[in-house]
Amino acid sequence: MKGYVQVYRNLHKTLPTGVAVYSVRGDDGLVKRHTRGIILEDCSFRVGKKGRERVLKERRKNVHAYIQGKVCLWDKVSLDFDSYIKVTYDPYKHKTFVNEDTGEPIHFARFVMINGSRVKACL
Repeated sequence: MKGYVQVYRNLHKTLPTGVAVYSVRGDDGLVKRHTRGIILEDCSFRVGKKGRERVLKERRKNVHAYIQGKVCLWDKVSLDFDSYIKVTYDPYKHKTFVNEDTGEPIHFARFVMINGSRVKACL
């Protein structure tokens, strides 16, 4: 979609401190940058069915899940962190992104904040 980016955890890059690095792919399909933190708005959580099936079959990681949204500025985001929930995705345990505490599937969020290895969403 025009103006949206896709953010996914980079499988080959990690900071020396162990913090995850994320790739930011533009609407043209090319990686625009790598980052350890970003805030997105109007987000959807996407998991490719065929890619997940390949992970389960081969027991090897591949990029098949990402968060799609518009890059957001800090001043537009509610910094009430109590309203954010922790989000996770593990292809061996879940078919979709889920609320880390309850295990409920998550498909959309108003805001997503990625900071290091933490992903939080404000529904």
